Parts: sequence; structure tokens; C-alpha cells
Amino acid sequence: MIQNKHIIRLSFIGLFLNIVANIVLYRYFIIEEVVIKRVSDQNTRIAEAYKQKIWDTNKNAILKLNTQNFDSLLNDQEFIKFISESSGFFSEIKDSVSLYDKNRNKFIESKPDNFLSIKYNFSAYLYKRFILTLDKYFLSSYFSDNPLMESIKGNANHSLVSRALITDKNHNLYESSFIISYIPIIANENGDYSIDGIIKITTDITDQWDNITYLEKRIFLSFFIVFIVFFIIIMYNTNYAQRIINKQFETNRELEEAKIKAETESSSKTQFLANVSHELRTPLNAIIGFSEMILSETHGKLDNMQYKDYINDINNSGKHLLSVINDILDFSKASVDKLKVETMDLDLNKLAAASMRFVKPRATKANIRLIEDFPEEHVVIKADAKRLKQVFLNLLSNSVKFTPSDGSVTLSIKKDAFKKLVYISVTDTGIGMSEEDIPKAISSFGQIDSKLSRKYEGTGLGLPLTKKLVELMNGTFDIKSTVGKGTTITITFQYSEVVSI
Repeated sequence: MIQNKHIIRLSFIGLFLNIVANIVLYRYFIIEEVVIKRVSDQNTRIAEAYKQKIWDTNKNAILKLNTQNFDSLLNDQEFIKFISESSGFFSEIKDSVSLYDKNRNKFIESKPDNFLSIKYNFSAYLYKRFILTLDKYFLSSYFSDNPLMESIKGNANHSLVSRALITDKNHNLYESSFIISYIPIIANENGDYSIDGIIKITTDITDQWDNITYLEKRIFLSFFIVFIVFFIIIMYNTNYAQRIINKQFETNRELEEAKIKAETESSSKTQFLANVSHELRTPLNAIIGFSEMILSETHGKLDNMQYKDYINDINNSGKHLLSVINDILDFSKASVDKLKVETMDLDLNKLAAASMRFVKPRATKANIRLIEDFPEEHVVIKADAKRLKQVFLNLLSNSVKFTPSDGSVTLSIKKDAFKKLVYISVTDTGIGMSEEDIPKAISSFGQIDSKLSRKYEGTGLGLPLTKKLVELMNGTFDIKSTVGKGTTITITFQYSEVVSI
């Protein structure tokens, strides 16, 4: 179990790396949503304003620009007016703005771009290269090889220059970040759209970029300090925790041994109960047999009617006791997985009808209606005929026993052709039970301790034995009940086929 502490430590390191990755993802999310998209929208609005105020009001100058030589326009008054208005518009914008004609020739530039190649000294090269790779990976849609060509096709392109070296007036180099927007100026002549020119806006986002980077570094540093503190605590405590785990492991092993011992003792008790039940069956069979002989007056008449009543009571009590013992014996075998079932194809409709006929005398005596709800087609399932009939008799007898006079017990069979399942339900209008009493009712020797149910005879083995028999035949057992309204027990089997009879 020594590996547990290493698992905890590695998990904590993995959590740290996961949080670092999320910090990086959040950083690029903020850069994209708060900086790049905002600046891109701003540049698009500037380009649209320029088109409406300057470009669209100087159509003749634009036409000359696109059809004549540029040098010949230097003395053209309309073109000079266009250039002057454009320069005035651009002077109010702090960003660098350039204009291209439709042939990609630059003819106006408000401020020069002083970008240089990205160069770093050797000591910082690997770090810078790694950061630049991250920029290109997470913001790949804003890195373009030829943004000008994209805009010629009519698509606005907003390119990111995340780490560029520029020169100031004193020829000093410093690192800056920019967004360069290439926005096509689209003309609409009689429904025919064409590219008249391109406006390029270069926006310095160095301050926003540095602020986000600074915030990220502070968050990362704070988190790293917290990580170190907690990791030291974990290092000190995992050894103690490991000792606790090892002790718990030993305790669990002892509990498992105690459980096995208890199960063995329980199995022995169950086996003893089965043996006792088996030994009781022999004298009980003799009592039942001799009482039946006396009742049938095989060796002479019984003149005293009181003796006849006694013999009848002895016979009935013997049969009842034998039934109880058989249930105990079956349940004992089922508890130790020694109760065997032999599955075979059987007609469910016929078996259900036979079971109903068996309990009919008792139901008639108790003034309870028995209702059959079977499908027209006879359903064939694989089960043990003897055990399934025992299940039916247990459920039906139980329902009749707990249903007051003038009530009803319904046995229904319904099939689901899509799922290939058959649902067998026994529904009564008896005393029912509450939801919290159901687990007790299906437990071994469980009886609900209430004024309504305690007056009825029984060992409490009927439902538990029935449930075990159903499960042994690969079925499912479900019970739903409401106090004062009745109980519905549903068992489910897979069916093989449907035969017409």
C-alpha cells in the first residue's frame, strides 16, 4: 500500500499542472475576447466611417486612382482633395492607417510601421520561442501568411503581431504587440460588388497585452507559492496517512476474515435447520398418512363425531406444518445455493390457469374474486415448472390471505414484444403495507408488526422464498404496495416464443 502516498503526490502535481494549463487558456481567452475582438470591431467601425465620410464622397478621385497612373494624379485637384480629406480623417486616429488601391499599391500612410524581425539573445531565445509557439497555437486564426491577399478576396483580416521589435525616434529597440486589420472597401455599382481598395489599420495593443501578462504572472506566482506550501504539507502528512491506510487495510482484512467466519457459521446453522426440517418430515408424513386413513375409516367407522373433528384438525395441522417445513427446507437450500432449478420450455398461460384453480376453493370460501388477465396467445418461457408453480401458489395464497371479504385478486400476464419480456403480476385489494415495510416483508422470516397483519398466520418465508426462486430462474422480482389499497407483485421473465392454441 506504499504507492498510495505517491499517487496522492502525483495527483496533486497533476492538479497543479491542470490549473496552470487553465490559467494559460484563460489568458488567451481574455486576450482574444477583451483585446483582439474589441480592437477588430473598433477598426471595422473606423473603416466603415472612413468609407461613408471620405471614400464614398470622392468617387471620381477613386475612379481615376484605379484607371490612371498615380504620378499623373499628383496635380489633379479632385485627387488632391481626396488625399487631403483622408489625411485629415487619419490624423484624428492615434493608430497607423494605410490605404491601398485595388491593385494592392499603397498610396497613403499616416504613420510608418517600424517592425523589425524578431530577434532575441541566446539566453532568452528558447523561452521566447516557446511563448511565441503558444501564441500561434492558441490564437492561430489571427496569424496569417498573407493578410493583404485575403482582403483582396473581400474578407476582412485581423492579424496579430504578438512579439515584434520596433524602433523609436532615438533608434532604441523595444518589444511591442499589434493588431493589423486589413479591411476591404467594397463598392456597390448597380448591384455589382467589387473591391475598390483596402484600408490597413495598425493598432498598438502593447499596454493591454502587458497588463494581461502581468496579471497572469501575479496569479501564477501566488498560486505557485500556495502550491509549494500545500505540497510541503502533503509531503509531511502522506506518510502519516499511509500509516492510517495500512492500518485500515489490516482492519479490513480482519473484518473480511470475521465475515467469512460469520458466513460459515450462518451456513452451518442453515444446514442444521435444513437437517432438522428433513428429520421432521418423516414423522409428519406418518401423522398425515395415518390421520387420512382414520378419516377415510379404512379399518372401521368412527362413531364419535368429536374424534372425527380432532382427526381432521390433526390432518390439517400436519399438512400446514409440512408446508412450513418444506418452505424452510427450500429456503435453507436456496440460502446456501443448493436449491437447483431445471429450466424447460413451458406454457405460461396453462401453468397460471392451473395455479388459479388450485387456490379457487380457498378464495371462494373467503368470498374473494379471482380474475385472470391473460393474452390470447400462449406465452412460452424457459423456467422450472415445479418452482414457478410454487411461486404462483405462494403469491396467490398470500394475496388471498391478506385480502378481506368481497375483495379481488388478479393474475395478469403481459408481454413486451420489443424487449422480449413477459410481465406476470399478482394484484390484490388487500391490506397493503407502507413503503418502509416492504424490505422487511421480503427479508428472511420478516413479518410486518402491525395490528392488521399480525393476526394472519405465517412464518414470513413466503415472499423471501418466492423472490429467491424467481431469481434462480433468471427473473426479476418487484413489489409495490399501499396501505389500505392493496399490493402488486410483478415478476419478469424473458419469453421464447408465442404459440397459437
